[in-house]
Amino acid sequence: MARFSANSVVFLGLGLISGSLALALRAAGWQGSLSAWGPREPSLQRGKQRGVIDGYTLDLDEAIQSAEVIVIGAPPMASGELLATVLPKLDALGQRPVVTDMASIKGWVIDRAAFTHARFVPGHPIAGSEHSGVESAQVALFQGREVILTPNDETDPQAIELVSAMWQTVGSRITLMSVADHDAALAASSHSPHMLAYALTKALSEDSLDSMRHGGGALRDMTRIAGSDPLMWRDVALTNRAALLDALTRVEAEIATLKRNIDAEDGAALEAYFTTCREIRRSHDAILNPLADPSSVTEDSSS
Repeated sequence: MARFSANSVVFLGLGLISGSLALALRAAGWQGSLSAWGPREPSLQRGKQRGVIDGYTLDLDEAIQSAEVIVIGAPPMASGELLATVLPKLDALGQRPVVTDMASIKGWVIDRAAFTHARFVPGHPIAGSEHSGVESAQVALFQGREVILTPNDETDPQAIELVSAMWQTVGSRITLMSVADHDAALAASSHSPHMLAYALTKALSEDSLDSMRHGGGALRDMTRIAGSDPLMWRDVALTNRAALLDALTRVEAEIATLKRNIDAEDGAALEAYFTTCREIRRSHDAILNPLADPSSVTEDSSS
């Protein structure tokens, strides 16, 4: 693993993900400077008071002036807007810091930036929480988690190495993907599950029996992410529209299959379907629960 050799990291936007990265870098023993910029001072103050960052500014030009690494920590649309502002500023100043983002959409963000900066390494840590804000930052959020980087042929290899080293320092593993593959894969694995959680929560809210009050572990697990940041998920749905619609269409087809089998009272087909799904899910448990104790996995879960 390459050493993260930068002496300063500046976060443009300080929330759950950027705050967790700052905490994790410090916990890993990295001794550089951690600072932040944002449009709202209260969140920056909370980050400073909690020891997440060393200092902050409300002046964007001041924030980027001497940064070695700039990390964009904002929802997808805001990330694209920030990059469209910051990259030309850096070019005008003659600065060449490494720039990376953490948005869960890559195509829209890169297209919106509309500026070539060889040391820009688009990134996406596959980690998060239904909670938001720097006060929810977690030091172990990235342990064992994947970080996808989507550089192109013009990206500076040293910049890719530095961003990779930063994420590896906090316990993440690196995957390189194309922008199109990233957005399609995440539409299926992350964005569509959030849409399903929202849809289930809304359906239950309109149930005359108020069924949400009678839920157990299954309902808790299925609806947890419906408590996520509405602004971010609005951005995700709109900026990854085509891939997300494709993913939801595939899920709709599977729901239709289940409905047919239930309507036909085809127990054999249902058992075979559920068995296949259980095997698929369990074969991916080490990825989805990288820190779990294997001995803690039980045969059945309470509903």
